[in-house]
Amino acid sequence: MRLRTGAFLWLWALRYVSALEESEAGVIDWHKELVGVPLTDSPKSLPAFIRSDPTSPTKKTGMAVVTKRNVLAVLNPGSTGNIVWRRQFDQSEGRILQYKTHRDALASISGPGGSHVRLFESFTGNLLWERQLHSPSLGRLLEPANLGVDVTFWHELSDIDAYVLTNGNTVSRLEGRSGKTVWSWYTDDIGTLLSRVVLSPSSIHVVGLSKTDTYALTVTSLDRQTGALLSQSQIPSKITRGMRDVFVVNTRDTKAPAVVWFEKHAGTLHSVVLGGEIISPEQASTKIKFAKVHDVQLEEHGLFVAETKDQLPYVFGMHSTGLTQEWDFDDSAVSRSETPSLFSGSVDREGNAYIARVFWSLSTGLANIHTYAAHGSEGKGISTGATFPFDTAEHGVILHCAIDAFMPHSYSIQHRMLLTTSTGAVQLWQLENLQWTRDEALAEIKVATLVDLPERKIAEEIAISEHRGFAERMIFHLVAAQNLPQYIVQFTKRFATGSYSSLTSSTSSSLERDSLGFRKMLVVATSYRTVLGIDTAQGMVVWRKIIGISSTGPADVVPFKMFVTKSALEGPDPEVVLVADKKLRGKKAKTSVVSCGRDHAN
Repeated sequence: MRLRTGAFLWLWALRYVSALEESEAGVIDWHKELVGVPLTDSPKSLPAFIRSDPTSPTKKTGMAVVTKRNVLAVLNPGSTGNIVWRRQFDQSEGRILQYKTHRDALASISGPGGSHVRLFESFTGNLLWERQLHSPSLGRLLEPANLGVDVTFWHELSDIDAYVLTNGNTVSRLEGRSGKTVWSWYTDDIGTLLSRVVLSPSSIHVVGLSKTDTYALTVTSLDRQTGALLSQSQIPSKITRGMRDVFVVNTRDTKAPAVVWFEKHAGTLHSVVLGGEIISPEQASTKIKFAKVHDVQLEEHGLFVAETKDQLPYVFGMHSTGLTQEWDFDDSAVSRSETPSLFSGSVDREGNAYIARVFWSLSTGLANIHTYAAHGSEGKGISTGATFPFDTAEHGVILHCAIDAFMPHSYSIQHRMLLTTSTGAVQLWQLENLQWTRDEALAEIKVATLVDLPERKIAEEIAISEHRGFAERMIFHLVAAQNLPQYIVQFTKRFATGSYSSLTSSTSSSLERDSLGFRKMLVVATSYRTVLGIDTAQGMVVWRKIIGISSTGPADVVPFKMFVTKSALEGPDPEVVLVADKKLRGKKAKTSVVSCGRDHAN
C-alpha cells in the first residue's frame, strides 16, 4: 500500500516537472555594470562633462571618468547614468595617467612614463589608433606618475595632430588620423623634468622645472612643423611644491601661451607670457597673500582660483598685461561651520567659462554650490548660490565635483553636478534634485553574505505574538496546523512548475521573502569603509552604512569576515556582524566588530 501511494505521488509530480525547459537554466536575473571609483587625485584625470564637436549636427553630452580599476569610461547623464562605453586597460601595461578630449575624439596616455597613447571616438569608444612611444621598461617612475606626461591639440581644423610629452624628456607630434610619428624631440638634461605643453601658432612650448635650492622654471620652445629647437629659457622662481603650483594657460585677451606660478613662502602669484623675444615675469599687483591655488581645468580660458589662509577664494585671469583679479566669493564668506571648498570649471556650448565652489555647511546640514560666470551680467560677471541635500550619513564627504552649467539669460545660471564621494559613490544632481547614484564601491567587494528575508505572515505573527499569552499561542499553532496538508500540495506544485501566483512582488517597498525563498538580502562590505544591503530581486541597493568613523577621523578598514548572527526565523529584523581590521592614522591596527549600526572595538 505504501509503495502504491509513493508511486502515485511521483507520477503526479512528474506531470509538472515535464513543463520545465532547458532554456530556463542559467538565466541571469540582473547584472550591475560598474566602472570603478573615479580618480580624484590629479587634474589630468578628473571626472568631467564632455561635449560633441560644436560643428556636429547632433549635440551629445557625456561624463568621462578614469577609475581606480584602470578603466576609461564615458557615462550617460540621462535618467540612469548608464555606461556609454568603457575600456579596461591591462594592469600589466600600467595605470591610465591622463585623458584629454578634442572635438569628437578622446586621447589617453598610459603606462610608465606615458609609454602608450591611444585615440578614441568620444561617444562610441571606437579605437581610432594606438601607439607605443617607448618600452614600458624604459619608462621613468615619477611621483606622481603623471608628472612627466601631457597631451594637447591645436584648436583649429588646419592641424588635427596630437602633441605629446612623455617620460618628462620627450616631445612627439603624432599624426591625427593614424598616430604615426611626424617628429620627435628629446632632451638629455637629467636635471630638468618637463611636465606641460602649450601651443602657439608656430611653436610648441614645453614647461618644466629644474631643481636648484628651490625650483627654477624652464621653458623650451620647438618649431611645430619640424620639432627643431628654437630656444631654451630658465626663469628664476621660488617654487617649493613642484608642478602643483604651476599652471600653463592661454591669455584671455590674445590667447597667447603663458605660465602662472605660486610662491607659497611669500603668498604671491607670478606670471609670464610666452612666445615673445623677451620673457619678462610679472608679479600680480595685489596686497592679498595667498595660501594655495586651484587648477579648475580652464587653462584655455586663462582662469584659476587662489585661496587665502582664511579660505577666502578669488578668481584670477591671465591677460597679456599680467594677472587680474576677476572675481571674489565674498558673498559666500567662509566660517568655521563650513568644510574646505572644492573648485571646478566648466565650458558651455557657446564657449563661456564657469567656476563652481562646493562645500558642506555644518550649521544647515546642507551642501552648497556657488557658481561664477565671467560673461554674466553683460560681461561684468555674476555669481549665484544654491543648496542641495547631500546625505553625508550614507555617502560620506564629497571628494570632487564636476559641473555642467549654462545661462538661460544674463542673470541666471543653471547647473548640474557629477559628485564623487569618499564611499565610492558617483551621483548626478540637477540643481537641488538627485537624479541617480552609482555605487561604484561595489567594484571592490571584500566580503559578502546572503541573509534570508522574513515572510510577511511570519513577521506579522512575530510582532503580534509578543503580546500573546501561552494559551493563545498554543491555540494559534493548532489552528495553523490544519492547513499543513494543503500547504505541502501547493508547495510541491510551485516547486515543480516554477509557476505561482502568490509571489511577493520584487518591486515591493517592504523586504519580504518570496514563496520559494529566492529573494534575499545580499550584504557586502567594500574597500571604501561601507557596508551595503542589496535586494537580490532586482539588484537595488536598499541601505548603506559607513564604518570606521571616529573622533580622530576616518580609518583604514579592511573587512575579512562576515557572519549572520540573527536569522529571519528568529525575528523580523535579521542581523549580521562584520569583523574588520581598523587602523587609525598614527595608531596601531585593531580588530573591530560592526553590528547593526553599533561599532564595538575589541
